[in-house]
Amino acid sequence: MASIISQSFLRSIPKYSPLMKIIRFMSTDHHRPLMLMNLPHVAAPNLGLMMKNFFSRIIINGYFDSTFAIKPFCQGARQALTVVSHLVGNGQFDDLPKFVTQEVIHEVKQNYDQLSFKQRQQIPVEDNEIIFSHPYSINMMMNEQTNTRSVEISMIFHILKDPESYQEEMMQSTNVTAANWFATLRNMRDHIIVCNYKFLRNLSRNTTDDSWIITGLNHWLPNEYFH
Repeated sequence: MASIISQSFLRSIPKYSPLMKIIRFMSTDHHRPLMLMNLPHVAAPNLGLMMKNFFSRIIINGYFDSTFAIKPFCQGARQALTVVSHLVGNGQFDDLPKFVTQEVIHEVKQNYDQLSFKQRQQIPVEDNEIIFSHPYSINMMMNEQTNTRSVEISMIFHILKDPESYQEEMMQSTNVTAANWFATLRNMRDHIIVCNYKFLRNLSRNTTDDSWIITGLNHWLPNEYFH
């Protein structure tokens, strides 16, 4: 069984060098789109799920873990993204069992092998490249047969490579027209990479483990799936 990411690890790992939208592939390009797992393409928050997530957090705090807080979790998930994305991007699959289930590793590796060199270079994420992050869903899972309780949190991350270059372009273009300014914004939008990550934790009464494991991960380009 794969090892799992402890909360203390998520807080301590070093940094590395916005409705649900399930989007059908519509690109006319003949190259294979960037994909690591066959997961729904979730790009933005969902208002209904935000309400459901609020009550899920109340249940977790009231019945399973009074110390659970979403902000520290999101910070840890952000750090886990940078670590795992670098391992995947560098093809270091033997180091992934500490963070990811074997089922995920198997599917990710199969898809990774079909990516181009340029696509593989797009996978590693630096902390300063994360321009948006959001806990999309918090799902409580209960198995009466095994008497186990778990929580799965799905995260959305928006990644923009070399964000400083876009900032400099907009700051230095004080005399440009509104059309040029919006063109820069469209260029930023077209280069955003979305990362969907799922984190699972066992909340059963008899468990002493407060760690998380990644049960799903995908990196994809919205620009390759719709126009």
